[in-house]
Amino acid sequence: MEIIKGEDYTGETFEDITISGLDAREVTFTDCTFRKCRFEKANFSGASFNDCTFENCELSSPDLYRATLYGVKFEGGKIVGADFSKSNAKFLDIAFKSCVISTCNFSTLKLKRVPFLQSRIQDATFIDCDLTEADFSGSDLEGSRFQRCDFAKADFSRAKNYEIDITINKVKGAEFSLPEATALFAALGIKLR
Repeated sequence: MEIIKGEDYTGETFEDITISGLDAREVTFTDCTFRKCRFEKANFSGASFNDCTFENCELSSPDLYRATLYGVKFEGGKIVGADFSKSNAKFLDIAFKSCVISTCNFSTLKLKRVPFLQSRIQDATFIDCDLTEADFSGSDLEGSRFQRCDFAKADFSRAKNYEIDITINKVKGAEFSLPEATALFAALGIKLR
């Protein structure tokens, strides 16, 4: 099925679609599945995704301004250059599993209990985020930046390549695994042998 500007969709499956410059402004997708789709520079501003799943999809530089992402699952795909901080923060409920998340911005968002499971989160930005009970287990966070975030009870078990300055981020009750957890001492100037 092809996405047509101005239409709303419920219970549809979109498969093997490749579109550059898709204009899906203000379109509502409810209980839809996107499978093996590629969207480059798609305009999703003002669009609503409710209880939708993106399976093995690639989203490159999507415009998420005022987009509602509620009950949205990303599984096994690739998301590059998405600025989630511009989406509708009041209705943000997302989950990631086995994804590549590259150069994305999550700043100022409440991401409580959001799963970022077994994903490669590269060069992402998390500034002033509430990541209470977020789950980064099994993820690679190489190059990602965390500033003034609340990681209370977050799960970093089996996560690697993270650089979290514990002097400017809250980590009380967070779970980390050795030997990767030794990176937390870097901001304190402590060297472990």
